[in-house]
Amino acid sequence: MKVFSSFYKFFFSPAYYLIHNNVFFGLFHKLFIGIFYYKNLKFTLDSKRIPLSVYSSFLFKTYEYNDRKLIEKYISSKSKCIIIGGGLGFIPALCYKKSNNKIIVFEIDHSICDNLKYNLSNNSCVFELFNKNLVFNDLSINKRSKFSHYYFHQNFLNNSMYRKANKAIKVENISFTKIKNFKKYNTLIIDAEGIEKYFIRNIKKLININYLFFELHNDIINSVDYSNILNTLKKNNFFLVDKCFNSFFYKRFLI
Repeated sequence: MKVFSSFYKFFFSPAYYLIHNNVFFGLFHKLFIGIFYYKNLKFTLDSKRIPLSVYSSFLFKTYEYNDRKLIEKYISSKSKCIIIGGGLGFIPALCYKKSNNKIIVFEIDHSICDNLKYNLSNNSCVFELFNKNLVFNDLSINKRSKFSHYYFHQNFLNNSMYRKANKAIKVENISFTKIKNFKKYNTLIIDAEGIEKYFIRNIKKLININYLFFELHNDIINSVDYSNILNTLKKNNFFLVDKCFNSFFYKRFLI
């Protein structure tokens, strides 16, 4: 089973390339606006790491549309959020503004962390930022597993441990047991390319997480992965509450 059927992709492709990913509209935004404004939020953009066509999504407010719709609908003052994949700070800032609770953010790409930190601070977020890869080793991380690698893409949106590129970057691992007050957080937002497989496979270790947001990618997740993800979530009492295109919101129902 694919995340998107062929008909689904065919139906939405025109809108995707006309509005969301358009070079001409992107050029207009980059030349005449250059900043991403969303409601009362403002984000500085790193032009070296963002393709021209992506700027179109900032113009039409379709950037991270899927995740944004679910975050705005379901994050509340009860939500204490951990965000995997900080990016330019849009989803983390939304989580903070909707919950008004301190957020924990993980971003593996060191080169975008200064911009991420600036955007979160500039939007008056209370946060803790880790330029590390979160892992689930219960014991102290040994030398062999102290680092992971991810594939570096000039378009930071494509950075991934699964989507291959010519350049691999080393990033330090950190165990969730080393994060102060980790168990006080109840919501996990996975906004990274393909890593949702790893987190969901280890979801039984995250006994504090009752709310789960994640995005699936057709070029990384195959039918076997998709089936395993659904089965693992069901075994751990997570059930689908809502979805928006290829983004999903699951809630754990305690028995």
